[in-house]
Amino acid sequence: MTTKKENAKRLGIYLLTVFAIMLIFVLCIKPMSTSNTVFYIIYMIFSFSPAAASLITRAVTKEGFHNMKLHLKLSGNFKWYLLAFGLPLICFSAKFLLPVIISGHADWLGGFTAQNVLASVFTLAAMSAVMSIGLIGEELGWRGYMNQKTEPLLGTVGTCIVGGIVWGLWHLPMDIAGCNGAISDAMSMCGGRMIQLTLFGVFLMWLTKKTDSVFPAVIGHYMFNESQGALADLLYQGNIPENADLGVIADVFEYLPMIVVAMVSMIILCHDKGNTPKTV
Repeated sequence: MTTKKENAKRLGIYLLTVFAIMLIFVLCIKPMSTSNTVFYIIYMIFSFSPAAASLITRAVTKEGFHNMKLHLKLSGNFKWYLLAFGLPLICFSAKFLLPVIISGHADWLGGFTAQNVLASVFTLAAMSAVMSIGLIGEELGWRGYMNQKTEPLLGTVGTCIVGGIVWGLWHLPMDIAGCNGAISDAMSMCGGRMIQLTLFGVFLMWLTKKTDSVFPAVIGHYMFNESQGALADLLYQGNIPENADLGVIADVFEYLPMIVVAMVSMIILCHDKGNTPKTV
């Protein structure tokens, strides 16, 4: 039986390794800005660093490569796969559409025809079945390994919260590298994304706990990345003025859907924990 001390050691090695690899990304920000080839190579190294760190940790600690959660487990879990696909769409639909509708500008949504919406959903579904597999590089580490080592130390709820925070912070160098201008401006631009990543990271940790598989998180992660762009494209096919500003309403809905998702995930986790039979 693995002790808390052993779990803490393995978790520490994993986090040190994954953030050490992140330093490569930080040191290469300047050459990345001058060469698309360099950017792509370093970006791929960065993206697969969580998986690499988990494999390195398993090898160094002689833990072995069992229980990597690389199984679909569709039986009894298909509803969670559907949730992984649909929830980001719902959240970002609320983020983009509700401020427009509430402010009385529903006439701006000309791009949202039934034909366009169905085409976008089917395209996302087809792509998620193929392209999302590239995200296994992240999920194998964050959801497939870190959660296993953190849960004996912090419990399920603590693991989901800390996992979301760490996942959000890990993206920060990549997001800063993608911003032009001063570091202070980049940090300001990235702040909202860090909040969204943290909140959605809580949901992905919960999803992995619920299904005991990384693949629902892979699909959810893909939809988090791609559904925003799909909805924005539909939105801007409408009649939105170039200087449109929805003010406070837009600011509220920037974060509200993800906050609701994180809170509901925590409530369900606490409920499930309370209903878990005690072992004698």
